[in-house]
Amino acid sequence: MPHSGSDEQPVFPARLDADVAIVGGGPVGTATALAFSRAGARACLVDARPQNHRLGGEWLHPTGAGILADLGVDFARDEIPHASGRGFAIFPKDGDPIVLPYVGGERAVGCQHHLIVEAIQKRLAHEHNVTVLAGCRVTDVARGRVTVATPGRKGTVEVAAGLVVGADGRQSVVRQTLGHSGGSQPVSYMLGVLIDATALPFIEFGNVFLGGPGPVLAFRVDEHQARVCFDVPADRVAWVRNPADLLVAYQNALPRSVHEACARALASGPPAVAANQWLRRQQYGRNGMALVGDAVGHCHPLCAVGMSVGFLDAVTLAKSRSVEEYASVRRAGGRVPELLSMGLYDLFVGADAGSTELREAVYHTWRSSAAARHDTMRLLAVRETRRAALSVTFARLLVAASRRVVTEVGRRPLAYTFGAVAGFADWAGWFAREALTN
Repeated sequence: MPHSGSDEQPVFPARLDADVAIVGGGPVGTATALAFSRAGARACLVDARPQNHRLGGEWLHPTGAGILADLGVDFARDEIPHASGRGFAIFPKDGDPIVLPYVGGERAVGCQHHLIVEAIQKRLAHEHNVTVLAGCRVTDVARGRVTVATPGRKGTVEVAAGLVVGADGRQSVVRQTLGHSGGSQPVSYMLGVLIDATALPFIEFGNVFLGGPGPVLAFRVDEHQARVCFDVPADRVAWVRNPADLLVAYQNALPRSVHEACARALASGPPAVAANQWLRRQQYGRNGMALVGDAVGHCHPLCAVGMSVGFLDAVTLAKSRSVEEYASVRRAGGRVPELLSMGLYDLFVGADAGSTELREAVYHTWRSSAAARHDTMRLLAVRETRRAALSVTFARLLVAASRRVVTEVGRRPLAYTFGAVAGFADWAGWFAREALTN
């Protein structure tokens, strides 16, 4: 793996020939380079970003973890700090927690974002047909060609490649070259801190605390530390700058051990912050230029599906005979994870009668039905990506919520009942529109 940015000053050629040029050195970009190399292709990876500790994906569902394992990435072998996860524990505003284990005892991997990249890079270093242009920045993209500025803009490298892949995130240069505007919808902000993992109520699970201004997700990233992610509503961005107000706002939604640990973390230093946005996964590329990961689209990180979906993009593209074939396959399987993510997020934060009743139906169904827990975790783990499966699950929940409203009709104000029915209609319309969108 030449030009990998070692301590020695790298020497960059004026021109490189490759089968595929990948723009973006995050988890999905490095995994894409690894997948193509394993398929026998010559890959050139342009990695502009220095390693940093930004807030990014840190929970790998079994699907994502399995893809990395198949590509030869081994967190334990390479001594990358990480932890395994058995599923999720949901803490409703009122009531006991609901435990949703992965099907068949599968495990997720929790790991700090920059260490996930490091783990993939360590495997990539053994691939002799991958060239990494570290610290280089793309200045121009065209079909079959990428122009790269070397560190300090002291020179340029022309990379000729039969396929150009944009793995460069939400502000993808490759996506812009294809003529697709960003168009991301702002959703909320995410504020993250690291705490002592022993503060978690369910230490082997991802803990989801509801009932506050936004959901809070907490999970281990290694054997000793846990990441706590606060979803901060867009109109409460001032809390990001004033942690004291944040802690007060979420106090009743968090167990005391977690709240106190977060207070200590926020007192010791500033949190990591990221914007949550939604861009539908519709554009996968064309004519020798492909998009993967967040460059295709992105959604709220509550369900933590982003990296697993991006890795599925990577391995599917590496196996496809054309960008068009890749796009066809991923359009069929890429919509369900984002619909689930945005649907659950809107359901958990919705205050209208329809959302409230549907949310209670979800809780009741999860508590009472092993089959429902099984189906939910198949969807969350990105093991089930058929729209028909998600449609059946949604329809069952809507029926359950409707029955609950009918049963309680004599005990509640008529206006509330009408509001709930109208809310159900809104949810059904939203799902129908989104599920039919390619």
